[in-house]
Amino acid sequence: MRRIEIGRIGKAYGMAGGLKFRGEPVVYDLERVYLEGLGYRAIEEIEELGNELVVYLSGVQNRQEAEQLAGLRVYADQDDLPKLEEGEYYYFELMGRPVFVDGRPFGEVVDVEDGAQERLVIKAKGTSLRAQSKTYLVPLQAPYVKIEADGIHIEAIPGLLE
Repeated sequence: MRRIEIGRIGKAYGMAGGLKFRGEPVVYDLERVYLEGLGYRAIEEIEELGNELVVYLSGVQNRQEAEQLAGLRVYADQDDLPKLEEGEYYYFELMGRPVFVDGRPFGEVVDVEDGAQERLVIKAKGTSLRAQSKTYLVPLQAPYVKIEADGIHIEAIPGLLE
């Protein structure tokens, strides 16, 4: 069984043990989560607060208990995650995948940034320290980015990898 990090616990919210949650919206589809170092907790309720989520977990009954959990990583068992449609991927499935530019090995995906547009963070492979420390941001939904079985293939366009 593999656990996947889906977010972090933020600050306590309210007096009834609410916890601000920063992470994947997949939490809506889960019955339980695994808290870093503490084990599994059932999700009792999820509340939307503006553009933030507040989760209520079993065993967290008041603000004092919630404050002790701030900053903890939140995980889900991979088997508990809902199945995605063809062509959709969880971020963790993209991490570590090889990247090819115009058919040649280029590097690997080290992160995925979420926001107005999802971006792959790609670390180039190379022998120099400069090459090893350089990262590139590539829009995931761009028509020149294709996810294949052997890795992620990018057709280079002017300025993309400069």
